[in-house]
Amino acid sequence: MSSAQHSTPAQLPADPGRGALVSHTLILAGRHLTKLRASPQIVVFSVLQPLIMMLLFMVLFAGAVSGSQSAYLQFLLPGMLAQNAAFMVTTVGQAINSDIDKGIFDRFRSLPIARPAPLIAHILGDLPRQAATTLALLAFGFCIGFRVHTDPLSVVLAVALVLLVSFAFSWIALTIGLIADKPESVNMLVMILLFPMAFGSNTMVATDTLPGWLQAWAKVNPVTHLTDAVRALLTGPASDSGSALGTTLLASAVILALFVPLAVRAFTRRL
Repeated sequence: MSSAQHSTPAQLPADPGRGALVSHTLILAGRHLTKLRASPQIVVFSVLQPLIMMLLFMVLFAGAVSGSQSAYLQFLLPGMLAQNAAFMVTTVGQAINSDIDKGIFDRFRSLPIARPAPLIAHILGDLPRQAATTLALLAFGFCIGFRVHTDPLSVVLAVALVLLVSFAFSWIALTIGLIADKPESVNMLVMILLFPMAFGSNTMVATDTLPGWLQAWAKVNPVTHLTDAVRALLTGPASDSGSALGTTLLASAVILALFVPLAVRAFTRRL
C-alpha cells in the first residue's frame, strides 16, 4: 500500500439551520460594533460629511432655488436625509471585502455557522452608525433653522424609512464588496452604481426643473420617492406621503429580492 497520502479539499461544515441564524448573526454583529467602538473616527467622519455637504449645498443653491437659505433648508434637509441613505452604505462593502482580504473569512470555513449570518451581521452591525448619521443630520438641521410641521410620529416614521432604504442599499454595497478584488475598488464601484441614484433625483432641486431626459430617470428613481415621502412626513401634510411611501417600500422590496440572493451566492463562491 502506497505511503503517499492524497489530501482532499476542505469541506464547509454543514449549515446548522435557521434556528442558529439569529444567534450567529447577533454574535457577529457584536464584533462589528466592537470595531466601531475601537475606531470612533469612522463614526465621526460619517456624521461630519453629510453636515458639511448640506452647508455647502445651502450656500451654493439657496438663492437660485428658493431665494433664501431658511426656505431652501426646508426643501433640502429631507433630500439630504434621502441622499445619505445611498451614500452611507459604502462602508458595508468595504468592511466585508476587507475581512475577505485579511483572511478572516477563512476561519468561517471550519465553523458550523449559518451561511447568511456573516452577511446580515455586517449590515446590522453598521446600522447604529447609519442611525447616528441620520439623527445627527436631522438634529443639525433643527439647530440651523429647520422646522417640522407634522408630528413626532411622522418624524419617527421618516427616520425609519430612511434606515429601511439604507438597509436595502446595503445589500447592493455588500454584493459589490463580495465580488470586488480589493477593498480600494469597492468605494469606486459602489459610487458608480449609487451616484446616479443619489444625484439624479429631486434631493436638491425640484424634478420639473431638470432636463427632460433626467426627469424621466428621476421619476423612477427610488431616491426621488424616498425624498418625496420624507418631505411630506417632515414638512407636511403627512397624509401626502402615501403614494411615495408605498413606492419606496416596493422599491426596497425589489432591491432586496434582487441583491440578497446575489450576495448569498457571491459569498458562497468566495468561501
